[in-house]
Amino acid sequence: MAAPSTVNIHGSADSLNDINDESNLDVQDFKLKYSRETRDRKNRHGNLRRREYFNPMVAISFTAFIVTASGFGDQHPGTRVVSLVNYAAEKRGFDPAVGTMMIDDIEDSFSLEEDIKAAYNITHAPFVITA
Repeated sequence: MAAPSTVNIHGSADSLNDINDESNLDVQDFKLKYSRETRDRKNRHGNLRRREYFNPMVAISFTAFIVTASGFGDQHPGTRVVSLVNYAAEKRGFDPAVGTMMIDDIEDSFSLEEDIKAAYNITHAPFVITA
């Protein structure tokens, strides 16, 4: 009997849970945290009578192996992000095409066992407009 030469796949792809690679990065995990600031209003007895939610933000974090030192592979904090493959469509009411995404910080990890890995933190501010 001949040895198997191909991979057999059963079932279908789960596009809802797929993680796509970004420009020159092999993405390992991708997280989105949706939040708003809150402001509480209390009555004269100190009881909560009103809560306001404002300033919506998305905190985006992902780790990836750097494939080549270009594109996302060599960006620095403060750089504006035009688009992300894993955040290309509206999610939970946040539209990535509206507002501004900025790289907050990047942490590189070097190891003898692995290629260079980077952890990215990006903020999407829907009401920040850049020219």
